[in-house]
Amino acid sequence: MTALVEILMTSIRYALGYYFSFAFPALTLVILLVGLILAMRELREQNGGYMTYTEGLSLGVQMFAIIGLLDTTYTMVYTAFIDPDVVVKTLAQTRDFMEGFNVPDEQLEKYDEQMDALADQQKKGVSGISFITGILGWIFWGFLLSLLVSAFMSRKKTNPFD
Repeated sequence: MTALVEILMTSIRYALGYYFSFAFPALTLVILLVGLILAMRELREQNGGYMTYTEGLSLGVQMFAIIGLLDTTYTMVYTAFIDPDVVVKTLAQTRDFMEGFNVPDEQLEKYDEQMDALADQQKKGVSGISFITGILGWIFWGFLLSLLVSAFMSRKKTNPFD
């Protein structure tokens, strides 16, 4: 369910033209944290009110692996078929943001060179490496968030005979 909400948020962000924005990633983080907390709470209820740190961490990593698979697949399809110019639009908004903060011209030129290379690579198509990197990125962030949330959500049995 969290993956579908993430995909919906991505779609809304692109539809509204917010390719580079701080608000949507923050909202996405809140949604992911709520989804993770709800999943861990459900696991804890299924285990009679108990969940070890390792169980919570494992659940979170698995959850983010699934989210990563679905979201990365959606993003690849979106950038390949629905809006192939999304990368160019994102780069343009990022550059506008940088100009708004009076970034020196030499740094903007360096950014332009790097982004032109990225845009050229995007035009060639999405590679399997990009797909795997996307999923691994989700798993990495899921691991970090799960470390934090599991620390607060874990509850060990106090009676070893239960």
